[in-house]
Formats: sequence, C-alpha cells, structure tokens
Amino acid sequence: MYYSQNARLAIYAEGEFGKSSKTAEGVLRYAKNPVVAVIDSRQAGKTVQEVTGIPCQVPIVGSLGECLSLKPDALLLGSAWQGGALPPQWRPDILQAIASGLDIINGLHDFLVDDPEIATAAKSKQSRLLDVRRTPEKLPIASGRAVTLPSYIVLTVGSDCSVGKMTVSLELTKVAHQRGKTAKFVATGQTGIMIAGEGIAIDRVIGDFMAGATEQMVVEASPNSDYVFVEGQGSIVHPGFSGVTLALLHGSCPQAMILVHNPQRDKMKDTDFRVIGLKRLIEMYEQLAQPMRPSKVVGVALNTRGMDEAQAQAAIKRAADETGLPSTDAVRYGADKLFDAILSYQEKTR
Repeated sequence: MYYSQNARLAIYAEGEFGKSSKTAEGVLRYAKNPVVAVIDSRQAGKTVQEVTGIPCQVPIVGSLGECLSLKPDALLLGSAWQGGALPPQWRPDILQAIASGLDIINGLHDFLVDDPEIATAAKSKQSRLLDVRRTPEKLPIASGRAVTLPSYIVLTVGSDCSVGKMTVSLELTKVAHQRGKTAKFVATGQTGIMIAGEGIAIDRVIGDFMAGATEQMVVEASPNSDYVFVEGQGSIVHPGFSGVTLALLHGSCPQAMILVHNPQRDKMKDTDFRVIGLKRLIEMYEQLAQPMRPSKVVGVALNTRGMDEAQAQAAIKRAADETGLPSTDAVRYGADKLFDAILSYQEKTR
C-alpha cells in the first residue's frame, strides 16, 4: 500500500475543482480515506456536492492555511495537467504543506523525489513524497499467465481516453461485493492507485513490459477473487494511447469486456479524429483479444455526465439499439445491468 487508508487527506485542486479534477473526484467518490477538505480558492465556501454532485459534505476551502486546522495527514494533488508536469504555481503550497508536516501524494509524471528543493524540504521534516506513478524496478514480459487463472477477468475498454473506464470498473467491483462475490479492482492509472492504495501506472512502464506489468497485477489479484476487474486506459483507436490499451488487453487476457463511451464526443480527446461507431469498436476489441483468449464485449457503459434525464435515456437507448447489448450509465443508474450481462455471458460460456 502506498499510504494508510486511515490517513486524513486534504485534496489540492486549486483553480481546477469541478473542471479538470478527475483525480480529486475519483478519490472523493471511491477512496476509503477520510477527506477533510478540498482546496480551491475559486470554489471556496461551497461543498463538494454543490460543485460535482458527489454525495458528500466535504468543504471547499480557499487555501492550504485554512485546511491545516482540520488536521490532515497528507496533501493529495487532485488534478493532473496535460503532460503530467508540476505547475510552478503549485510549488509554494507543496512546500508549505511539507513545512506543516504533511506527506504529499503525487500522481504527476514529474516525481517530487527528483525535485531537489522539494526533496530536501521533505527530508528535513521527515515527510513522505509518494509518487504513485513510479513503477517497480523489475517487471516481467507477458507470457499469457492470466489465461490459466481461476478468476473471471473483466477489462473495461473505451471509445476514447478519459471516458470513465476506472469508474465503471469500480462500480462493477462494488456490485460484485453487494452480490456476495469476492472481487478485486486492479488499478492501472494514478487515480485508481490513489483509490486502491496499490497498482502500477501502466503509462510509465517501458513498452516491452506494459503487458507483463498488467499480467503480474492480475495474477496477484486472482487468489480468493471470483472476479478481477481491470481498469482500462486509452482507446485502441486513439493515436496517443493505443499502445497502453493493447498492452492491457493482452496482459489481462479478459474473458469479458465492457465498452465505455461518452456519447457527447464526436472527436477523440485532443485530436481531429472522429470517434468511430460502437459496433466497429466492439469488433476490433474482440478481434484483438482473440489470439490470446476469446473475449466478448458484453455491455456498454455510457458517461452521460452533463446530460439531462431525457438526453441520458435517449443516448442509452441508441447505444443498446446500435450494439444489441445491455447499456446504461453505471454512475447515474448503477452497474447491476452490466454485472448481470457478465454473469449471463459467463454462464453461457462455461
């Protein structure tokens, strides 16, 4: 575990909360750690629920100084800038947090332990710098070991990046537990690691070892788990992230997949390439999985955030009609329909 799940967290999302704070919102929604406050001067005085709709009354404060009276144990950097660099305007607050004795939980590509000023300050205060994207030194090359496991492996795959694959994996894990099953969530990105307290950020792994890292995590998650839900990354058709997507597919060797899609996008994130049709995507994922182990996309999870009820229902119906698969929004309506689809396919293929 990177840090105790009893640690009291202050989430740092200055100027970004509710806008580009996927990490902050994921931790607030799913992590076991108590959160004492979110720091964002732009939203100060509001609650998390008022800004994001997440059902919790965690306050939003305007500065780190205001937060210290709530006695946090660690400052979690709750938004990830494009490219993962450390924004220079964050540095004074990080140094103030260290001076106040807090650990720093960092999901950026820039590692704080490699920053001389921050590392020196942390050493003097015996604060821990927890760079969750730092990967293990030795990782294997994938060999298909996941095919031999007794657990039922489910991978979330996407039409694009940042559509909610982690969220759907967590919602499925939650439903499995509610149904009396043993289940493990495998975190493959920085936010998932912050929620689970463990995992490997696949986007930091050297290419030859990405599938091997995935395989290793699935093997470790399998004992005593009826289901292993693997957090997907990117999309097989996204020019920037297709490599990590394929590595996860071949490393995890899933029996079933859930396709995650944002119906409000017509172009893939940060590109001029159009999002392709769901049926074609499903065919591609199933064909790419086939050489390792036959796998089927058994359901579609839509991200309808920002849509009203009628729009969301219409989008879900369109997806179901296009694909012929059970479709829903796992956050808005729960993931039971998707879990039932997994059970049905599992029973059919025994």
